[in-house]
Amino acid sequence: MKAIRIHEPGDITVLRYEDTDVPEPGVGQVRVRLHAAGINHRDIWVRQGNFGHPAEPVIPGSDGAGEVDAIGAGVTRWSVGQKVVVNPGLSCGACPACLSGNQPACRMFRIFDGTYAEYVVVPEENLAAMPGGLTFAEAASIGIPYVTAEDFLIRAQALPGQTMLLWGATGGLGLATLQLAKLRGMRVIAVTRSQHRSEKLRQYGADEVLVFNPGEDVADAVMGLTQGRGADIVVDSIGRDSFPQSLSATARGGVIVTVGSTTGGQVTFELGQLFRSRITLLGAFMGSASILPRILPLFSRGLLVPVIDNTYPLEQADQAHDQMEHHGVFGKIILTM
Repeated sequence: MKAIRIHEPGDITVLRYEDTDVPEPGVGQVRVRLHAAGINHRDIWVRQGNFGHPAEPVIPGSDGAGEVDAIGAGVTRWSVGQKVVVNPGLSCGACPACLSGNQPACRMFRIFDGTYAEYVVVPEENLAAMPGGLTFAEAASIGIPYVTAEDFLIRAQALPGQTMLLWGATGGLGLATLQLAKLRGMRVIAVTRSQHRSEKLRQYGADEVLVFNPGEDVADAVMGLTQGRGADIVVDSIGRDSFPQSLSATARGGVIVTVGSTTGGQVTFELGQLFRSRITLLGAFMGSASILPRILPLFSRGLLVPVIDNTYPLEQADQAHDQMEHHGVFGKIILTM
């Protein structure tokens, strides 16, 4: 099969389009012939070696959609030909956290890699039925962004009428969060670095849009929009460049969700600002296995809409990474096979 493999960490030139063996499904595993894979910022970190340097070549990619191609011994949930979506969180399946449905609390929890390929093998429990009305590209755009966003909105106890400040609103995670927040009846103040994407954000439900440039005071603008109260929930995927303002923009008793650090993870703040205002700091990393099959029908019903910025053939994964890193996105970038 053809796949994108990384032999050593580095820039986009280390993404090699090459031949490798078609994987065989083992006991309890399913082989999927992929038609599309979604690109996440995490894939760039994998390429750069931020999660270590494995001895064997790595096939990046966590989100994907395709058809069941072969099943291993003991598989009961799936049959050849079914259309499926990869559910990318892997866990042991046997510890108290897994048995209670809280897979991200499993000590063995990790995010799957391997969808930049024509075929992939996954445990049968890591697939969800692809709903009707979606293309493979649309289905491949859902996994990590929507599962992560739905999980942290549940944990943050998001409620109708609350105000959310949403950094990085134009990315895949940002647009997933925006749509899920609006389904809950929340008011969303979206932040973007791009003036020309402001109107598109409003089309997807943003109530107000702030264009952020380094040095500008987003927190002051949020206070103005909320009559000095601040945002009930702040979703921060930016990190170093945004976190101090996130802290200042959060309402008393509010929640800051930290779900990424695209500008760097080293931040400094005064602890008193956190505890005196009774602010909860919530770390978000994927979500439970039950979320993906539960929300997929919402796409068929039109309550959630996959947003795809661009598609590239698998062999142009380097160009796709270059766009994500240097040219910006509105929604998801997809690789097609």
